[in-house]
Amino acid sequence: MKKTSKEVKLRHKVLTRLIEPFVRIYIVIKYKLSFKKYKTLNKKGPFIVLANHTVNIDPMIMGMQFPFHLYYIATEQVFNLGFLSKVIKFIVNPIKKSKSVSDMETIRKTKRIVQQGGSIGIFPEGNTSYSGQTVQIMPTTVKLIKMLKIPVIIMNIKGMYLSYPRWAIYKKKGKTEAFIRKIILPDTYLEMSDEDLFFEIEDNLFVDAYADQEASGNLYKGKHIAHGLEKLIFIDLMSKKPFVTYSKGNKLKSHDSDFELTYLPNGKVLDKDNQLHTLVEIERQVKIAYFNYYKENKESLLFEEEVQLVKSFATHNEKLGRYRLKLFKERVYLTNVDNTLDFSFDEITNIVMQGKYQVIIYLPNETYMMRLDDYSSIYKYVLTYQHYMYIKDGGTSIDDKHFNFGI
Repeated sequence: MKKTSKEVKLRHKVLTRLIEPFVRIYIVIKYKLSFKKYKTLNKKGPFIVLANHTVNIDPMIMGMQFPFHLYYIATEQVFNLGFLSKVIKFIVNPIKKSKSVSDMETIRKTKRIVQQGGSIGIFPEGNTSYSGQTVQIMPTTVKLIKMLKIPVIIMNIKGMYLSYPRWAIYKKKGKTEAFIRKIILPDTYLEMSDEDLFFEIEDNLFVDAYADQEASGNLYKGKHIAHGLEKLIFIDLMSKKPFVTYSKGNKLKSHDSDFELTYLPNGKVLDKDNQLHTLVEIERQVKIAYFNYYKENKESLLFEEEVQLVKSFATHNEKLGRYRLKLFKERVYLTNVDNTLDFSFDEITNIVMQGKYQVIIYLPNETYMMRLDDYSSIYKYVLTYQHYMYIKDGGTSIDDKHFNFGI
């Protein structure tokens, strides 16, 4: 009989509790975070803890609020960092969820942890917000919850997006908070349909950075507060030409026209007609404008730049060096003095954004990561691939389907 793996170990709680005070001091000072330590939940688990995802340190924010250790479901990039991955696994033992690992393997480890008394931490969006609102959550979260049959804690993390937007180069100073929004017990959710539970989770996870800012009045100030905005707004919304925008101080400008947006400490942008917009509204315009440009542009070559290329494996990364990348309407072409890689969108299974500066290209049997320069838009690669696939399937307009594109 096969021996069950010991997943929940005393060292996980001991080591994270030793590290936690230093992490807490840093986050509270750096992000002006207010939170509560939920000591009353001690020895009442295990739990599934869900939260909206806004910045890379969200797992730390989630973990330091509870008197128990959390075992996070994490992407493969956590596991291929060599020695650092070994340290992470030794201290926190995350659960791998990636294209290289079957769903059943992820589920089996999750079940073992719960059976051994461990609690699970999940960010159901699977990605950090790019424009300030919680993005669509993964439907598989519902099936996992119903399988585990343990209490669900839903947390909200607010203010973090405006403090350090995913597109931003520099952090801004402003108040943030984290708290439990709702606890749902198995007796309640097991009586619900999958669809009803999905909407219940989606509703309680939803955070709108702009509505929260209006309610609180908190401002997020700093130097160069618009720097990096061209990574989200990479197209001139006046001339409809992409890859010509640039940031300067608190403004986004264009090399192609008089297009200009002023980024404000409330997270909104002011156009030249003194009209206020949220970045959610602007992102919609970007997606539609770029789709129309992509569809109407007769040239196959869209953009080119220098990137650092890495080949990603299950346990490590292999640095391939600097490449010249050409983004075409139907493929990605990379070349340097020693090698050439030509990836057709037809053979690529997905293109996703990783953090602030990386793009991941998934092929059936290979994975590549491209590290872009700080001010280069990783978003353009995701949208180009999505537009190609959509048009290939017969799509002609995204005006009323824009929410299906992006992250």
